[in-house]
Amino acid sequence: MKAPPTFDLLGIGLGPSNLSLAALVAPLRELSVKFCESKKAFAWHPELMFSDATMQTSYLKDLVTPVDPTNPHSFLNYLVKKGRFYHFVNTDRKTVSRLEYEDYARWVSEELRPHIDFDSPVLSIEHRQDHFHVSKKDGEYTAKNLCLATGPQPCVPDCAKTFLGPEVFHAKSPHLTSCRMAGKRVLIVGGGQTGVEVFRNALKEKWGRARSLQLITGRENLRPLEEGPFVDEIYTPNFVEKFHGLSQESKDEFTAKLLLTSDGNTPGYLQAFYEELYLDRFYQKQFTDYSISPLRWLKKVEKKSSSYRVTLFNKLEEKSEELEADLIVLATGLRTQLPPLLDRLKEKIVFDEENRPLVDLHYRLRADLGPNHIYVMNFSRHGHGIADPQTSLMAYRSAVIANSLLGARRFEVAQAPLFLDFFHQETQHANLPNPLLYPLQCQRLCAGKARNPDLHWSRGEEERSH
Repeated sequence: MKAPPTFDLLGIGLGPSNLSLAALVAPLRELSVKFCESKKAFAWHPELMFSDATMQTSYLKDLVTPVDPTNPHSFLNYLVKKGRFYHFVNTDRKTVSRLEYEDYARWVSEELRPHIDFDSPVLSIEHRQDHFHVSKKDGEYTAKNLCLATGPQPCVPDCAKTFLGPEVFHAKSPHLTSCRMAGKRVLIVGGGQTGVEVFRNALKEKWGRARSLQLITGRENLRPLEEGPFVDEIYTPNFVEKFHGLSQESKDEFTAKLLLTSDGNTPGYLQAFYEELYLDRFYQKQFTDYSISPLRWLKKVEKKSSSYRVTLFNKLEEKSEELEADLIVLATGLRTQLPPLLDRLKEKIVFDEENRPLVDLHYRLRADLGPNHIYVMNFSRHGHGIADPQTSLMAYRSAVIANSLLGARRFEVAQAPLFLDFFHQETQHANLPNPLLYPLQCQRLCAGKARNPDLHWSRGEEERSH
């Protein structure tokens, strides 16, 4: 029997994160790479691809530009190749719509087609001495290293799980695309960007004219994204690299306080939405009956013949409320968890007290896998901070992984010091080799530390390696 192909890196899942990594490493002669994706073509949250949805980060923070601006898979090159550069410049925008971004990413995936297996879901992963054996729908591969970017999963309130289906569903679900709201009482749960987008598009009768629409959120308001030049210093390689070395208690506390720098609503979107509500209430008078209810928590869902009785808790007035709904859309966020594909390897993976996988500075799972590594994308918010799942540092993450695979600094990730002095300059990682400057030495020391948990970093080791 012919041996399956072997790769230095096998990527599993092809959203923007692994596509960014593919765009950086595919052209490198030193590495053999392949990426597997279950979809038949590139698609990024297609059920949430509204015409008014925009990205929250600059188009310059694309798949490659922050670390490799001459890479042919940049957004600017996409514009040039598509004959849209001057038209785009004339729009005078800092951000792009999700429709544009998805089309850009799809174009990159087509350019990298020889390195991507679409319609090829991975079925199982085994670790065998010095390699991974991967079984997929249409064959087998072996790989020295893996990179998982399988994406977060919908977070569904316990009281709604029993009723999941065409009438009660998460916004990130095919049911949203096919739902019919005409003549129905619709409840949308969640006041983040997704919930507000669904509510706004429902008011515009994207799914038909509802009998009534109600948006509830546990937050005090439709909170805007906290943004600005100083806030954005948190979304930089320098901050992430130093943040990773803090105690877990400090990281968890700091990350919780920064929630709205990541999970708030785009201010411009809220402004445009408010203006629409104003014009409709006082002039146009076209929207169906609607309400926006903050400080409401979903407590109970009960089936009642052809509808649902929903119990809410009004946190401000400290009392329960009831309403009837025919359709419930849950814009209740996403949660990160290791995919079932790794179940056979869980005993080799190190978890913290809250059952979160430990991820080192190079985005590798801490695990007893000998010379092999599992890199992960978007699984380390608790380790690398609030920026971990964001597209704004996507190219940086890919560059760190690529440099780690190569054992050399092929891609530049170091930046000038921040204007905000979060970390005392004399004590920043005093005992930790800087992976931005010494990737190969860090890789060796990390391997040694994995074999011997009592091995401590020392400045002397770093200086001797240099």
